[in-house]
Order: sequence, then structure tokens, then C-alpha cells
Amino acid sequence: MATTRKPSTPKTSAELKQQLEAARKKIADLERRAYAGELTELIAKTSIVADFKAVRSQLTAQISSGAIIVAIANAVGVKGVSVAAPAKKPRAPADPNKPRKPRKPKAV
Repeated sequence: MATTRKPSTPKTSAELKQQLEAARKKIADLERRAYAGELTELIAKTSIVADFKAVRSQLTAQISSGAIIVAIANAVGVKGVSVAAPAKKPRAPADPNKPRKPRKPKAV
């Protein structure tokens, strides 16, 4: 029983570039996860945490922690820092044609 294989075609330059970008993203994510413990220990040893709390306590307005972090990064000279919370998914409206389920009575 002979099987016929499709001959392999070499990848184009665009396909190789896409693979390279995907590999770079994976490496960056792996490095971030690999050094996360060391980074946490170094930050805990410094006064960054106390300074952050001091800045937050001195502010009278309700400013988010993300905005404070971005301002600190800009003051230090780190460019391109952005902190964004994921948007909440809106709840789907109830179907008016579907009957409501009766609630169970509370046990006393």
C-alpha cells in the first residue's frame, strides 16, 4: 500500500517573518515569566513600595494606581509604558419571550 505525499514547498519570506515575530513574542513572554521571581525580590528590597504608598497617600484626588505607575515610569525615563484594565463585558439583555424562573423560597 503506497501512500502519496504532497511535496513540501519552501516557505515564503512573509511566512518566515510571521514565524519569527511569533517566536520573539514567545521568548519575551518566557523571559518575563522566568525573571518574575527575581524581579519581585529586588523590588521588595528597595523602597519602591513605600514610595508608591507615600505618593498615593499624598494625593487628595482619586487617581488610579495605573496612572501613578505610568507617571513614575515617565519621570524615570521609561517610554511606552501603559497600564490598562480590561473592559468589562456587558451583560446581554434578558429575552422578553423567555419566561422567568420562579425563585425558591428562603428557608427560615
